[in-house]
Amino acid sequence: MTRIWPVAAAVAFGCIAAVTASSAVRPPITQAASGKVIRLARGEQAKLRLTNRWRWSDPRVSTKAVELTPVEYFVDPGFREWRIDARKNGRATIRSIGHPNCSTCGLSTRRFALTIVVG
Repeated sequence: MTRIWPVAAAVAFGCIAAVTASSAVRPPITQAASGKVIRLARGEQAKLRLTNRWRWSDPRVSTKAVELTPVEYFVDPGFREWRIDARKNGRATIRSIGHPNCSTCGLSTRRFALTIVVG
């Protein structure tokens, strides 16, 4: 009985670790990622969030490697969100332009560009 307990504890710990690792969620992509390259496996999803401090144009995708789907909220969370679905192997660039959402705050226009490599 004393020999089985450590083995059972190790198996239980391994199961918990496996579930935790498999359910790891990728953090959302924000405008801080502009200019970067992100890799997604085919079939993988990610979230793109752009803050409401700017009025962002609808993001445009350069190829069909990824698909963007807007996410709508009943209550404004302070950002706009899109789901990125990695559809085909290849590269896609997502672009958007943000204009300040205020007149006297001193913010400047921002350009957002993110390259996604699917494969």
